[in-house]
Amino acid sequence: MKQKILALILIISMTLSGAAFAAPGANPDTIETLESLMDIIKSDYYKDVDDAALIRGAIDGMFNALDPHSNYMNEEEFRELNTFTSGEFGGIGVTIEKKDNAITVVSPVEGTPAHKAGLDTGDVIVSVDGTDISDYTLDKAVSLIKGDPGTKVKLGIKKAGKTEVTYIEFTRELIKVESVKKETPFGKKVEDAIKDKNIGYVRLTEFSENTYYDFKDVIEAYKKEGKKGLIIDIRNNPGGLLGSVIDICKEIIPEGPIVHIDAKGEENDATYSSTLKNPPFKLAVLVNGGSASASEILTGAVKDSKAGIIVGTKTYGKGTVQDILYLTNGGGMKITVAEYMTRDKIHINGKGIEPDVVAELSAEENLAPVKMDRDIIVGTVGLDVYGIQQRLDNLGYTMKADGVMGQTTLAAANKLLADNKLPEVKTLTKAAQQKILEIYTQNAGKNIKDTQLETAVAELQKLLK
Repeated sequence: MKQKILALILIISMTLSGAAFAAPGANPDTIETLESLMDIIKSDYYKDVDDAALIRGAIDGMFNALDPHSNYMNEEEFRELNTFTSGEFGGIGVTIEKKDNAITVVSPVEGTPAHKAGLDTGDVIVSVDGTDISDYTLDKAVSLIKGDPGTKVKLGIKKAGKTEVTYIEFTRELIKVESVKKETPFGKKVEDAIKDKNIGYVRLTEFSENTYYDFKDVIEAYKKEGKKGLIIDIRNNPGGLLGSVIDICKEIIPEGPIVHIDAKGEENDATYSSTLKNPPFKLAVLVNGGSASASEILTGAVKDSKAGIIVGTKTYGKGTVQDILYLTNGGGMKITVAEYMTRDKIHINGKGIEPDVVAELSAEENLAPVKMDRDIIVGTVGLDVYGIQQRLDNLGYTMKADGVMGQTTLAAANKLLADNKLPEVKTLTKAAQQKILEIYTQNAGKNIKDTQLETAVAELQKLLK
């Protein structure tokens, strides 16, 4: 046995010395080394390996040495990217990135399955249909999550700041992004949310190809109405196209720089500027941790130019610019080509932008959804349980809101039902959940306000005086 082990060690040592060790002073990492490794793998690896798989692995390895926002796409993946930037794509509707070696949610797209299920900035996706994706590249994770409308996918989610995993099943949809909206995230019409006739409101959910044109239509209407102030809501806006946000800024930012692009080599640096002599509005920009990339360009331009005031919580902190290149094989690559700086040449990558006025959403405003698509029994874990607990707590039935259905939560729910002359239950059936939501809406729910928006209105009114 010892002789066999020694022989095996000798064989391994000989293989290593012949294949992996280069002469002293030589650079071991060359294209020739890569080709040699491929030849050895194909001849000695215990299974047959496809050339295309090895080449794709090598390509992905190159991009892994860069940053989370650079990646290679084959023809199918590249076609999907182009579809996304045009404002219509398939999947569950969530923007993700590779952050701290984890597939992390930047922001859900409003009205999509991801948004309805309560996915939020900072949530980590750890598995897809039972497959651990901890070590997956971003594009490989996306390929598992996407799929045809009507099909299902089950994600393992770690909520931001939590260690336990919650499993959520989504039904994929054709995602059509309406990037410019005139109603608030809480579904209120502008006239109901803002009583001041001098102030307009527009919400941008992303910066796609059509965002500028729709934004232009909205502000032209506000100009005709004689509005003097404009609230731009970019909470949970994950970004988008650089050209789109620059065109928007040219309509509202006073004369001077909008953003500086710090690229490789001074000859590639660029500054995009506004020539606007008299901006049409005083501005208030609503931001939060889901406001990223292009949203931060707009935020920085408004803040540094003193064109208005920033309200909310600190932005995400993605201050890099990606270029999209077409390749002759039908695929493409997205590569980080520069870092951008705000009007005052402030780097924000990894830092974010602090608001001028900090305004947090209250517990009553930041509720997890309850989809009522299953009965909840003792031991059930999920966002729907957390949503029920939040509402019970807001109504004064205090308990630990942890997303786990326990006897304490069941007792609180039964106390609520009994107080409203309804029969107690042993299981929170869909009907019981519906009753709890109805009671909440009739009481605390009907008075929910958007404190961040209210703060923006108050601050903008000060600027208009």
